[in-house]
Amino acid sequence: MHGLGETGINRLCIAAWLCLATTASAQEQVAPDFSGSYLCRTTASGGVAPANGDTWRATTFNVTDDAYVIKVTDTNKTLVSSYSDVKARVYTVGVKQFGTPDKPRNCFGRSRGVEGAEVASIDGDMSCIYFSTDYMFDCKTMRFQTMFRGGYMDPTGDNRDTPYVSVGKCEKID
Repeated sequence: MHGLGETGINRLCIAAWLCLATTASAQEQVAPDFSGSYLCRTTASGGVAPANGDTWRATTFNVTDDAYVIKVTDTNKTLVSSYSDVKARVYTVGVKQFGTPDKPRNCFGRSRGVEGAEVASIDGDMSCIYFSTDYMFDCKTMRFQTMFRGGYMDPTGDNRDTPYVSVGKCEKID
């Protein structure tokens, strides 16, 4: 490095180090942690239900006692996002009907890079699936939505499970 002198080389080294440190710190940004348990109460639900013979009809379901406990657990893993410079946190998300002795069942995320029962989130918005039910939670707006595919599309034609969509509000309980 001709002509820089010792001071110039030192300044160049410091500038290069600062550049690398700034880049490393930008890459280390990780999404906020939304771990915890949430009580989510259904406020509305509708779908289709079997009627007479092979017909189905629109219906509204009674949601008076319909609620879920959602357990969001940080796995201490992160994922690089293709649309944000913030790394997504990876969670397990357990879902169970409120008031039952059942253990929460982990649902399966759909984000690229997650394995099995893992769900990734940058902003508290999470979605996963368990046994033909799609669960969507937003830990910032405290809203949730579930969708069950039901039996209408069953090729045997004798599955009478009712497809539905439900929505509701959540509150953090721990």
